[in-house]
Amino acid sequence: MGAPLNGKLQSLRPVLIDSERDFGILMGKLLSASQPLQSKEFLKGRDSQLEGITKALYQRGRHVLIHGLRGVGKSSLAQTSAFLISEDCDPIIIGCDKNSSFSTVLREIFDEALNNNPAISAKVKESSAAIRIGAFTGQHKVSETEGRLGSDISVNDGARLIQCLCENLDASPVIVVDEFDQITSRSEQELFTNFIKQISDRHIEARFIFCGIGESTDAIMAAHASADRYFHSVELGQLAWEARFEIVNEAANQLGITIDRDTVIRIARISDGFPHYVHFIAEKLFWKVYEARNNGNVTPQLFAEAMNSAASSMDMKLRGPYEKATRKYRNDYEAVLWAVADGHELVRRSSDIFISYKKIMSSASETALDRRKFNQRINSLKKESHAAILTGSRQGWYEFSEKMIRGYVRLKAEQNGVELALDHPGYSSVHTDSRSNSEDT
Repeated sequence: MGAPLNGKLQSLRPVLIDSERDFGILMGKLLSASQPLQSKEFLKGRDSQLEGITKALYQRGRHVLIHGLRGVGKSSLAQTSAFLISEDCDPIIIGCDKNSSFSTVLREIFDEALNNNPAISAKVKESSAAIRIGAFTGQHKVSETEGRLGSDISVNDGARLIQCLCENLDASPVIVVDEFDQITSRSEQELFTNFIKQISDRHIEARFIFCGIGESTDAIMAAHASADRYFHSVELGQLAWEARFEIVNEAANQLGITIDRDTVIRIARISDGFPHYVHFIAEKLFWKVYEARNNGNVTPQLFAEAMNSAASSMDMKLRGPYEKATRKYRNDYEAVLWAVADGHELVRRSSDIFISYKKIMSSASETALDRRKFNQRINSLKKESHAAILTGSRQGWYEFSEKMIRGYVRLKAEQNGVELALDHPGYSSVHTDSRSNSEDT
């Protein structure tokens, strides 16, 4: 059996778990590509941000804004922070969508508290007076006509609603509002900003954590001149290299898998610093190792199989634009996309991309396009006919329209035997390398 999930890792590698069910359950605890993390134990590379949020939320009237690229782990940081700081009750976690508004979010917060906390449900039910806020009633059984929170609910009504929750919970709830960037209306964003000001000014013992991409959090901060005094803002970037290594190595150790250093580096490179990719690729690889029944050893062949599995099962939101951009002119456009994803810069000059392109074509012993045709191809990738997969931030500079697609492009390059950025030492292409793997040191 594997080492315990808590505590220091054992110095000796545990034996690969024999039961598929036990192996899968343990890996599901160690790697989480499909849902946010909620425990500090598994949240790698975010210690400073977690500490900053924790200290900020100790201050009364302080709330948190987490923003950054899609896929960098904002939800995991928010939920881990919420569970860490919550003492008297579980945090309330809700997500927004394109139909969300200030009113619907407030109702969902209250509904979540009622449905998930029997204590507050009982208190509200036993209360002799209904908690009425505008057209909304907080009675345990809500009628269809009374149970709708109107679109014109005021900021003060919302503050009274949260005050009601705090009083009935006898606690200071932590409330996570995820995917806040789905709310694009400026007027709705302003309602949230003024609402948070009221929560703080009235000394209501509730703490909010908002998650969204940069533009949405900029909007909420700009909606009120003094908004910055109520928020601790966290800009979350891609994972550092050490954190990527730690995720893979610790999961491998716990599962009883031997993985060489170069493969760990390769996963870290392909992931592009997005936690989802680190977890996702490692999961695919470790299942291939388990199924091989080779005493838990990662091999180049298993790595290649894992890359194919990862590419074929990737979210269609990432796979679709890639296929649309390359399916008509695969030999031309695919290598151009790989070149855009070469290196670590999110925004690259066309001259640097062209250098990467020539390197890729040379390594494949293929004839490269001349600069004029290359420019035509890369500019076409900004058009809807090619899924607008690229955008030009300024003349001669390019980046991926959706940053997570960049990671998928790197995965496809790897699948085709193309190693982007600098080759890691002593490791040739996974498709041709026949060396034996050594124990990770």
